Amino acid sequence: MLHTPIKNIGMAGLLDRIKNLVDSEFISEEINNNLLKGISDDSAVFKNFPDRIQFLTSDSFVEGVHFDLTFTSMTHLGWKGVVASISDIIAMGGTAVYLIISFCIPQKISIEMIEEFYKGALQACKKYRCKIVGGNSVATAGNFVINITAYGIGKAEKVFYRNGAKINDLICVTGHLGASFAGLKILQREKKNFIKEKENFKPNLEPYKSALEKYLMPKPRVDIVNLIIDNIQINSMIDISDGLAADVHKICKESNVGVELWEHNIPIANITKRIAEEFSENVIDYALYGGEEYELLFTLSDSEYEVLENLTSDVTILGRIVENSKGINFIREDGESEPLQDGIVIKGDFEKDK
Repeated sequence: MLHTPIKNIGMAGLLDRIKNLVDSEFISEEINNNLLKGISDDSAVFKNFPDRIQFLTSDSFVEGVHFDLTFTSMTHLGWKGVVASISDIIAMGGTAVYLIISFCIPQKISIEMIEEFYKGALQACKKYRCKIVGGNSVATAGNFVINITAYGIGKAEKVFYRNGAKINDLICVTGHLGASFAGLKILQREKKNFIKEKENFKPNLEPYKSALEKYLMPKPRVDIVNLIIDNIQINSMIDISDGLAADVHKICKESNVGVELWEHNIPIANITKRIAEEFSENVIDYALYGGEEYELLFTLSDSEYEVLENLTSDVTILGRIVENSKGINFIREDGESEPLQDGIVIKGDFEKDK
């Protein structure tokens, strides 16, 4: 890749390049027709979507804290930044519509790198039908920083909050857990090997492809959300970004309930188990604390689960909601119960605290 300093064209020139990239991507008639002014003015201007409620969320990602450019390409970073931001809206039953992306840019970041970021971001926008409509860029003497604000719409009768879990609800999850952190572990190991061996280094990533994809190009579960909106009544929902344990705690805190989470029910892919074995680590910790899954964690009644079970095989029962007085507990395979630890114990790129 060429490395053209941004100072060669200035921030105004960079804005022109970004505008050309963004304007070349068509999303939908509705989104385009409701956008009155996008990039090039002091603010994006759009019309309200009739008969819809609005969502607004924002995330910041800091180099060295949330991502490592040694093994995260700018294309993957663009994809993942957009997905991480719109996943919060998707998890509430909404549809992301417009995005604003802003940067603090150090000198080491080139024009070509920013363009690669937008290529990844626009791929995600095309897949999830949302449009970049503005942003801001400033120079910094520190690390590369990205801020993404997402605006979305939804139906008022189909908004899912964290605070609706009811006693005796089942608590369920989509997909499988721990693979994102397992992919990160492989990339971190290969980075160490590269630093040690330099020109003699030849990475072997092919055996870990599915875990690396889960980490670098996560996919929010809009498919399951659409099933739920059309067919199911759920009581609470959150996307898993901070890790299963942390996000279970969030639902319990907001709903004033407790939970029994069953170890033997946690869905874990074979590749995740194999990677954990390579590192001589407990794969359950990957699933509980790894984060950056962007799977859905939700609660619903037994009768509603029976309906959902007939529509998809990609949902697993993790446990059951109980009275707040019973606490938030993890039931081991041997039947022993212990308090489920809160907080992020092991961190991925885009760990969040919301």
